[in-house]
Amino acid sequence: MKIVKSLLFLSVLVILSSCGFLYGSPETKNQKGIVDLTEADWNVTDFQYTNQDGRPFGSSDLQGQYWIANMIFASCPTVCQTMTPNMITLQEEAKEEGIDVQFVSFTVDPDFDDPQGLKKYGEAYEADFTNYNFLTGYTLEEITQFSKDSFKSLIQEIPDSNDIMHSVNFFLVNGDGKVIRIYNGNTEFDAKAIIKDLKSTVR
Repeated sequence: MKIVKSLLFLSVLVILSSCGFLYGSPETKNQKGIVDLTEADWNVTDFQYTNQDGRPFGSSDLQGQYWIANMIFASCPTVCQTMTPNMITLQEEAKEEGIDVQFVSFTVDPDFDDPQGLKKYGEAYEADFTNYNFLTGYTLEEITQFSKDSFKSLIQEIPDSNDIMHSVNFFLVNGDGKVIRIYNGNTEFDAKAIIKDLKSTVR
């Protein structure tokens, strides 16, 4: 049974690797690590969850604003240790350049990541909470469906592991709740290229 389970997991992993955690393949690529989704008509589902201060926070708070989202979890043993510092770097450089954009990280481990834990996590990376919200307050099933519907990205628990598979991308959402860019948040992260793109996009 364990062998069958492992084979099934490997099959899923191959499928995910081949599609880059995306169900739909964006047609337009600007440059390495940046994908233009302006014409893709991806809409973020309305949501209201709980931020690191224990307060309700949702799509209505972001209406009319550009925001960058990603998926993380505090005990992540792998990619989040790169993605979160990259997100902080982006936040700092956007602030220096005067780019008005919000940042949102959704935990994919809501059973473990409560608001207090997410606040400590953000503080450990020196996140500026004035325009950065770390969200929890839902079930794993709910965030899995939300990620699938809004960002065409899978969330998958990895059997016999403390890791959870999730997208390594950052998603730029416009004030109408449409996803208009995908930025690589991991190995191909390029802060200068993203800032240049944000300067021409966020207005």
